[in-house]
Amino acid sequence: MRIGIIGLGSIGQMLVKAFCKSNILSPENVIVYNRTQEKADILHAAYGIGVASSAQEICEQADHIFLCTKPLDILPLLGELTVSAEKHVISVAAGVSISDLEKSHTGPVSKVIPTVTSQELHGVSLFTCSTQVSAEQRSEFVNLLSAIGTAQEVTEDVIETATIISSSAPGLIAGILESFAEAAVRKSPQLDIDTARSILVETMLGTALLLKNEQLGFDQLITQVATKGGITEEGLRVLDKTLPGGFDELFAMTESKHAMLKELVQKQIAK
Repeated sequence: MRIGIIGLGSIGQMLVKAFCKSNILSPENVIVYNRTQEKADILHAAYGIGVASSAQEICEQADHIFLCTKPLDILPLLGELTVSAEKHVISVAAGVSISDLEKSHTGPVSKVIPTVTSQELHGVSLFTCSTQVSAEQRSEFVNLLSAIGTAQEVTEDVIETATIISSSAPGLIAGILESFAEAAVRKSPQLDIDTARSILVETMLGTALLLKNEQLGFDQLITQVATKGGITEEGLRVLDKTLPGGFDELFAMTESKHAMLKELVQKQIAK
């Protein structure tokens, strides 16, 4: 199995680093292409992967072709390439559906929403496959994603919502933690901001491990920590008043953004 990655923005680079770190593939079975050569050369020097001279070369040499460009560049790029019918084309772009991809490639296509945390071989990669994807291709694809975290198959009708709690979540969580740290420093100015951040990072890591390793539900952990009449219980009352509405607004705004992007993709197709 050989994979090709076209586009070395943040997602493309992350996938290269994660696949190499996981040892799921030997370096010679990873080939990349980027319009500017420098990014490809840096990754070649670091990991020994192959560098193609064109996107078309990727299509000729790779079994699984990851298109890691911006959403509005995916379909024009695919339209310019000659991809044989048996090749598995994989888009990482939001707003581009399986049916959109099938308009440009008659063979197997899939969609994956990676997460930056895969660099640490953790996190969830969301994916969905077309009916053209063979059992062997699907198995190889899932094995690739499972090597860099958890592979979670979802239907296209929920992938946008699931993206917020997977791919977007690291940035959102970081924003929440930063606000938490800043509030702590406002309350006690003698507390150093870097110390507050460090405490929160370690606490977040420990919380995630406790939930996962002990197979606890969120409510079970809350019960363990929030003793009746205690400090944590008071804090939770505040969060119960403020967080639900904030998260509802977050999903509404991101849904609107997804809708705008899909509309732009459809206009692009109609041209």
